[in-house]
Amino acid sequence: MNRILPPYLLNAPALIIFTVMLVVPMFMTFLLSFNSFDFYGGITPDYGWHNYLEVIQDSYFHEIFARTYGIAIAVTFICVLIGAPEAYILSRMGKTWRSVCLLAILGPLLISVIVRTLGWALLIGNNGVINELLIGIGIIDTPLKMMFTTGGIVVALVHVLVPFMVLSVWTTLQKLDPQVESAALSLGASHFTAIRRVVLPQ
Repeated sequence: MNRILPPYLLNAPALIIFTVMLVVPMFMTFLLSFNSFDFYGGITPDYGWHNYLEVIQDSYFHEIFARTYGIAIAVTFICVLIGAPEAYILSRMGKTWRSVCLLAILGPLLISVIVRTLGWALLIGNNGVINELLIGIGIIDTPLKMMFTTGGIVVALVHVLVPFMVLSVWTTLQKLDPQVESAALSLGASHFTAIRRVVLPQ
């Protein structure tokens, strides 16, 4: 009679790989954060809290943190605003059109980072397609600065992260029984109410 292995033994290889590849490097990085750094000598064996104190006291780091959190919040909000409706529409499509739209949505993930970066540079650069188009139709006289700006970063990150939002919401919607939403509509609920009371809680 074959003995069934406990789940933790079956997961052991994956946990070992996860520990070696992620936890150990992160722990080593945490230890290095207590060392001093010299531009000429590299990492020195001096230990202390001075790196953390510098981050807390220096206003430069405060600005960086504020900008980073601001970009993260803006990107998340826009991804939800775009990705959730896309996922809902996908869940209501037929299989053929759903496959085509999924391929279009997942396109950014299938393109290498270098090609994607070059594409954005060609689009929003000072001599890029967008500026040339706006100048050509007379909306602006001088090129708009979009490269290396907060707005440009937000747009590029949204372009990359929207597919993840669509996939996560769409996967959740697959577990929703369509008959529940149909029942809400047949009982007199509007489409907005059905989405708000039936779909969104999922």
